[in-house]
Amino acid sequence: MQQLKLFQEHLPKKSRSCDDFDVDNKVRYITEAIKKRYIQPNDFNSTQWLVFDIDRPVCPDSIRNDNLAPEPTVFVRNPKNGHAHLFYLLKTPVHQNSHSSQKAVQFAAAVEYGLAIKLDADMGYIGLLAKNALHADWEVLHTVPQAYELHELAESVDTTALNTPLKERLNYGLSRNCSMFEEVSKWAYKAIRQGWPDYNQWHKAVLSRTEMLNRQLEKPMEYAEYKHIAKSIAKWTHANFSRLGFSEWQSKNGKRSGAARRKGSITERKPWEELGISRATWYRRKKQ
Repeated sequence: MQQLKLFQEHLPKKSRSCDDFDVDNKVRYITEAIKKRYIQPNDFNSTQWLVFDIDRPVCPDSIRNDNLAPEPTVFVRNPKNGHAHLFYLLKTPVHQNSHSSQKAVQFAAAVEYGLAIKLDADMGYIGLLAKNALHADWEVLHTVPQAYELHELAESVDTTALNTPLKERLNYGLSRNCSMFEEVSKWAYKAIRQGWPDYNQWHKAVLSRTEMLNRQLEKPMEYAEYKHIAKSIAKWTHANFSRLGFSEWQSKNGKRSGAARRKGSITERKPWEELGISRATWYRRKKQ
């Protein structure tokens, strides 16, 4: 089946997996992970699969005809109750690190949120672990095995969903990661100037800040999720922010600001020359 081939080809080299969420939930090499009932289909710092939890009896026809949603790349269903996980494969993965385009991450988060609404998916699903399509406990239903660009999926989403403020979708999927990255980054850009710590100290501080913000979420991330956000921010800011670099930036800004002020000053413009009169005459006329 083409769906299963696509699924297996687009799994990470290491993945969190388990048969029971409370017993054997841990990271494994993919050769072992695919033997488990549940698997994390995405890498720890990128998203190639958008996964939705349909917490009701469902089939591909109802997704197409009732929800008017795009055909899932992989449709994995529990044969006992008809509940399913729908997987949409992205042609271009969305990376979530300090070098990533935050506009791309925000757009992906908005599309994911809009699709969840369209599919009437469980909004409490955090998207980390999903039914393993390769496991015999689940049935994989026939769909068109295609990958999508984000803009293709966006075409089927209500534009009001795409424009929903990030804070209103804070607890769903990529939106949580996106918001966490933004908030911690804003803090880090200022906090690193307070003593310019070594990397290990700085990483601990960023991780602590991330953990604090995570506890404020209605549906907190697991440690495996937010630790990568913290590490990415810590590495980038420590490599790109330094005492010397900040001093040079302040100096350049000061020179730029001073040049702008001088440009508008009398000594720079010399309006008396434009009028063909002496400087003293120009000032005398200005006082009159």
